[in-house]
Amino acid sequence: MKFLRPLVASLLLAITANCTGATSIQITAKFADVPAGTDIPAKPELLAKAKGVDVLSSPIVTTNPGKSATIEVTQNVAAPGGSEVPLGVSLSITPTLTEKGNIAFSGKATDRFKHGQHEGESVTILSCVAREIYFKGTAPSGSSVLLNAGAATSAAAKKDGAMQAKGRELVIYLTFKTITSETGKKTGPKKNPGTRPNSTAKKKQSS
Repeated sequence: MKFLRPLVASLLLAITANCTGATSIQITAKFADVPAGTDIPAKPELLAKAKGVDVLSSPIVTTNPGKSATIEVTQNVAAPGGSEVPLGVSLSITPTLTEKGNIAFSGKATDRFKHGQHEGESVTILSCVAREIYFKGTAPSGSSVLLNAGAATSAAAKKDGAMQAKGRELVIYLTFKTITSETGKKTGPKKNPGTRPNSTAKKKQSS
């Protein structure tokens, strides 16, 4: 009977693995442009109350722990010479699960925007600026974190004889949520409403 013990242990291991849920991580990214100096709330749902806010997009991506995910909110702009330049925000992030069930994450956001454009008789110039924002942190499932690297200068205006920078401030909210899909559930036979009573799919009645 000793040979049955490894067999029973293997069966129990297979059943446990089959019933264990696979966990994935859902990331909601909310990108917004706000005027420089705006008091930015810590929660994304309160951002709508701020004045001058332009919400760019709120994409959602799902990935497995340890796997990198990429989110892009870009728009191609014509450049001199007939080429196109993608302007906007691209975000790459890698989330993992901690022993306490929290979500540890790290990544990089690239913000590329038009700095200026000049069209002259002999030359046309398009100036673009790109900045990179590196980040890492830990958050419980269902919570949001705020990424704010400060204002990025996009134009300059002259006032009272002095040049003053006009800035836009990129705000990124990241909301994390763990999703567990249970496997190994028993499902009953599918009913076919078109099956006739005298077909082979009908259950036999005991006498």
